[in-house]
Amino acid sequence: MKQAKFKTDIEALLKVKKGDQDAFRFLFDSYFADLCKFLQMYLSDPFVSEEIALDLFSNLWEKRDNLKIESSFKGYLFQSAKYKAISHLRKKRKEIYMELDVQELQENVKENNPSHVEIDELREIIKDAINRLPEKSRMIYQMAREENLSHKQIAEKLGLTPKTVENHVGIALRKLRASLKPYYEQIFILCLVHF
Repeated sequence: MKQAKFKTDIEALLKVKKGDQDAFRFLFDSYFADLCKFLQMYLSDPFVSEEIALDLFSNLWEKRDNLKIESSFKGYLFQSAKYKAISHLRKKRKEIYMELDVQELQENVKENNPSHVEIDELREIIKDAINRLPEKSRMIYQMAREENLSHKQIAEKLGLTPKTVENHVGIALRKLRASLKPYYEQIFILCLVHF
């Protein structure tokens, strides 16, 4: 329940930054229940939703000295909640993939995919597909993917515009997707095993 002594969230936030626990309680009481409901729309789990909401408020208190909110407090809070929910879902999805029995998956591919190739062959196929790219697209793709350079850095090195670099990367990716489509399942397994 809102306490009458704080007229606005901004007023309460300014006090929170100075360590005022009543102001923090005001914000907590004002938004915690709605935040939990909001998170539950993403997560469908009331316990995890409550845990994330508590974590957000805990972080708010711990980092109150460095708190910079450019929009409304409510907007900041709910945007943070959305990012946390998405991060939680990604982590959960990654855990599911990690639980897959990779060996079983490899056997399944061998049985069901007549174009199955060994890992070394697959690496050669990928390398060959990259080598078949148009020269400039290949060079830019390799700078972006293998050297981890940004489009801006590549553009500066080659005297091109970032848009031109972006176009070449797009061309490279489209051609690679077309060349490697028959091997997608195996490339996925290669990534699971080695990364």
